[in-house]
Amino acid sequence: MRFRFSHSARTRMSIRKSQHRSYVLYAGLGTAAVVLLALAVWIMLYENQARKVVDWLLDRPIPVAVPELKRTTAWKTDQQAFHAMEAALYGAFMNLQVTPDRIRDTAPRTATATGRWRSLERRIIVSGAYSITECNLEIARAVVRAGGKVSRAEERARTGELLLEITFDGDVTHRLNITRDQAVHRKTGRLAVVIAYTDGDQRGVVEELSEFTRPLTFALFPWADGAKAMAAELTRGDHEVMALLPVQPASDAAGLPRRRSVSPTHSELTNRRVVEDALATLPEAQGVLRYPAGRMGNEAEVLAPVLDELGKRNLYYLDNPGGPGSSEDRGGGSGRLRAWGVLDPLYNPVIISMNLDRASLSALDDTRAVVVADASPHSLQVLMDRMRYLEIRGIEFVRVSDLVDN
Repeated sequence: MRFRFSHSARTRMSIRKSQHRSYVLYAGLGTAAVVLLALAVWIMLYENQARKVVDWLLDRPIPVAVPELKRTTAWKTDQQAFHAMEAALYGAFMNLQVTPDRIRDTAPRTATATGRWRSLERRIIVSGAYSITECNLEIARAVVRAGGKVSRAEERARTGELLLEITFDGDVTHRLNITRDQAVHRKTGRLAVVIAYTDGDQRGVVEELSEFTRPLTFALFPWADGAKAMAAELTRGDHEVMALLPVQPASDAAGLPRRRSVSPTHSELTNRRVVEDALATLPEAQGVLRYPAGRMGNEAEVLAPVLDELGKRNLYYLDNPGGPGSSEDRGGGSGRLRAWGVLDPLYNPVIISMNLDRASLSALDDTRAVVVADASPHSLQVLMDRMRYLEIRGIEFVRVSDLVDN
């Protein structure tokens, strides 16, 4: 027989379940009311925090305060100081062969509410071939020349990192962290500087250049006054002498002595005798430089006796491209070279310095380069100022004969 609760028992159980559900419902409603009341009180008391929470939940764009910077004298001074230091530092980085991928700004330069600027923090990686002392001296030299100062220089004892703080008029513009990496290769290149001497008015400049401790190559016009005595004097040191050989197009050959220029209007025998005469006048010459610049239609035919005579004497031939940055082939066979370009087409010291920098970068890329400069006071001054800094960049100054592929 199946057991079954009585009607009264079932009624009591139903009433208890209904009361339990009512308690749960009332408790939930009460809890929700308390939470809503507490949230309302929190919103009223902490309106800003509540707005931030809602904005964060909805990912709303919020306005950002932008300081109103007045371009006062102080603002201009900060900007000018920063740009001056930036230009100086990038010049030093170029000499230390620091490429853009090894420069990283760790803290950007930002403006303060007072209209001033916070310093830029930058991390630089240099080749391990450079010592900390070389990095410090090169950056300090560039900064001082721009009117700034390295106010603090420290080296970490364990990692060997160099920490530099750069100031301009008392304001810190840069904080640099320089790290040496042995895995970074330092490029090197050989650069030959040819000084063209054409007349006696340039003798004083040539005499000053002859006192350089770095080797130079002097291209002397064989028939200039005192060229033979000057060649004997120049070859006593580390310098080299070559003959300046005039190669004239047919349109420019009129009125020139037949035995002093190679020209398409001459016979092959005459052109050969011009070379023989030039080399006999300068027996110390290790080669010849084509001068002036220019191209001829039958150039190969005209230069054939010249190259043949030089080959017999085991001398080199340096062709002049006629301008800085020529895209023509730098080579030309055994004993034949093509100059990178002319440093001073306008006799402007700024352009001379720029072309010398470009030639040094070409030498680093191609391992060698030859530049031609006139024996002018501007060339003398630029070479005196720039040669030692280019050596830090990785340039080795050599004679032209050192670049010839035997």
